[in-house]
Amino acid sequence: MNVNVHIFVGSFGSREQACAYTEGQWETEPDDSVSDEEYQAWEDRNPIWQMREDLGVYLDSDFIETIYGPDRYDYLRTLLVDSADLDRVIDAADTSADTIVLIFIEALGGFEATMKSTPVLTYCGECSCDLSNL
Repeated sequence: MNVNVHIFVGSFGSREQACAYTEGQWETEPDDSVSDEEYQAWEDRNPIWQMREDLGVYLDSDFIETIYGPDRYDYLRTLLVDSADLDRVIDAADTSADTIVLIFIEALGGFEATMKSTPVLTYCGECSCDLSNL
């Protein structure tokens, strides 16, 4: 099964730091003593998700993958339909890049979105992935 994916590369230093940017972060949930208004305010400001804010698009976290570590390109190679796409990703990454972020088209929830680089991620483009290898 082939699906389209937006590919980004970046430098974070650890998987935890990468995920702190690419995944929604939640403040501690208020206890039962808070008012309904205070609880609603907490819900409204959570999750805090810097990547989503930087991209300015709707994202569903179920369709985003953060790949950190030395074997990241080997893993990406198994997914990409066109091997030239891997070369393009590697060329876009600077020597300190240690993370690949995959935003599958389903993450956009059917909304129109223009992908772009963020302050910490370089956008490599949209590619076709073959998920039958997984």
